[in-house]
Amino acid sequence: MQKTKSILVVGGYGAVGRYIVQHLHTLLPHSGIIIAGRSRDKAEAAAREFDSRVSAAQVDLTSQDSIATVFPTVSLVILNTEAGSENAARACIDHGISMISVAASVPVMQAIGNLDDMAKAANVALVTEVGLAPGLLNILAREAVTRLPDTRHLDLVVQLGLIGEHGPEAMNWTIARANEVERAVILDPPFPDVGRRVIPVDFVDRDKMRKDLGVETVASFLVILPRWTTTWVQRLAPYLVNRTGLLARLEPGLKALTKLTGMRENEMVLVVRARSGSKRETLRITGENQSRVTGIAAARTAERLMTMPPDSRTGTIGMADIVSLEDIMKDLERIGCSLA
Repeated sequence: MQKTKSILVVGGYGAVGRYIVQHLHTLLPHSGIIIAGRSRDKAEAAAREFDSRVSAAQVDLTSQDSIATVFPTVSLVILNTEAGSENAARACIDHGISMISVAASVPVMQAIGNLDDMAKAANVALVTEVGLAPGLLNILAREAVTRLPDTRHLDLVVQLGLIGEHGPEAMNWTIARANEVERAVILDPPFPDVGRRVIPVDFVDRDKMRKDLGVETVASFLVILPRWTTTWVQRLAPYLVNRTGLLARLEPGLKALTKLTGMRENEMVLVVRARSGSKRETLRITGENQSRVTGIAAARTAERLMTMPPDSRTGTIGMADIVSLEDIMKDLERIGCSLA
């Protein structure tokens, strides 16, 4: 990678993208940053919040001409959108540029993973599994297995606040998962402070994690916070899917209820439990503002990738391959997150 070129953040003016740019600006003070997306006006407005190192561009990942205009001018692409992910990954390979994808969809991650041989041949890195889940979940899972080497089973739980600073894609994804009422299960054995009613969700590529960590089973679950809203949201989810505007109108009332019950707005909890017979090893990250946490994770991944020897990592890799738990917790502790 050529460090003299800029970093392109596609979707850099969204809820997560703004935090990616903000933390990149701090972590890589000698790199230019280009905020990009389909709307040049939104990109330019976001860029004006920073100094001259940050500029704007219009990029449409469905247009090869649009990609060919911008991609060759940068050293790294951070993709903060799922739409057009595989198309962008192939373009990065063609132009010899590394890419970081913040997609949370397992099919999208698998599609990029299928480009491993092509990426290696082009000597570029395609980094997936970045962000809250699966990124931080994967890092916690690796640490739990390290602490309990004979781990047979991994249980992963993501608790997300219903209200707070969420982008439309993230909110639609969460509501869509909550819409899967028939999949809601009673967690047994229960997690302390998690509750028993959870929604099985594929936050991670479970087959890949089983192979990578040498465990027998991997289960992943979603809980919506406050916990009493998990059932409530499931009942309303069929009406809320792809209607984030309706949820936004309900948000003031939900915030008032949250304050009355003593809950924190925008709360976020990640829990990983490793099991082997009667032995348990549980790790938990707690904090607020999933959008900011995801942005920090993506920015730290970019910093690690940009400062590594160019040939040390090529092909498709995960965030957990280049970012350690110690690294990311130093970043997260600065914004009030904690590891237990």
